[in-house]
Amino acid sequence: MKILDFLFFGRPLLLIPVWTVYIHCHAKLHHTPRFNTDINPFEIVDLVALSLIFMGTYVVNQIFDIESDRLNNKLFFLPRQIISVKTAWIYYVLLSIAGIAIAGMFSVPGAFIIISLIILGLLYSIPIVRLKDRPVSGLLANAVAYGFLVPMMTGIIDVWGYSGIIAIPYFLAIAAGYILTTIPDRDGDAASGKKTVAVILGETSAIWLALLVTIAAGAASFLSDNIDMLFVSAITVGCLLALLFGRSKRLVLFSCKFPILLMTTFAASYLPVYLIFLLLTIALTKFYYKKRFDFNYPELS
Repeated sequence: MKILDFLFFGRPLLLIPVWTVYIHCHAKLHHTPRFNTDINPFEIVDLVALSLIFMGTYVVNQIFDIESDRLNNKLFFLPRQIISVKTAWIYYVLLSIAGIAIAGMFSVPGAFIIISLIILGLLYSIPIVRLKDRPVSGLLANAVAYGFLVPMMTGIIDVWGYSGIIAIPYFLAIAAGYILTTIPDRDGDAASGKKTVAVILGETSAIWLALLVTIAAGAASFLSDNIDMLFVSAITVGCLLALLFGRSKRLVLFSCKFPILLMTTFAASYLPVYLIFLLLTIALTKFYYKKRFDFNYPELS
């Protein structure tokens, strides 16, 4: 159980956007056919390195959010002292070293990207800077991490300029998704003094901004011949237009979650084994939280 504690302390479900963006972008960059059964060992190495680093980022985030997590009765590991803060820092350092080592064995540029993610992850959470609590920096940090640096990992053995062009739709899509995620938590964030996009702009203006960024993502997808991302952008635009005419919390949550679900489906169409891996990850997570905390997570309905 202690081994599982450390595994889920790293919040593996939050790795799904990392895996999805990497697999989908890699398929587009390297012209992978759909329903591919060949697994590239370099892909596995990159995904392991990225997973370790993002797990470390989620650990640091929990270290600096212990009190708010205790008040909100979530992420139980540190508030309930299942894992101590000292042990959490040691775990973070080990994850970071392992991520750098694995990426650096095969590519110096890959190690540079990994180190950049580590620095960005620290700046995102540490109190002195805390990018996450500022509207522009929080938006850019997420878009750069998930929508630029992760895609760039797919192009380190190819032409960096081309992989950078391929990354633009993902950068914009992640930015739009981040804006949407600030809407459901707007009231709570405002009460706690956080200055997120939705808090600063208000709900309607945040939706308009997400709409404009999504349209830009669709245009970038069209120009880079990324039909999958063009379809995801079009669906998201439809959701946002519906939000502007009829506001509901359910529709906001749907608009946040459905694009990444759709994108994950497209990623799995290029690498079908990914779908099996995802289902196992979700099932194991649900079993662990029910057994360990008698807590229903994730809620699938």
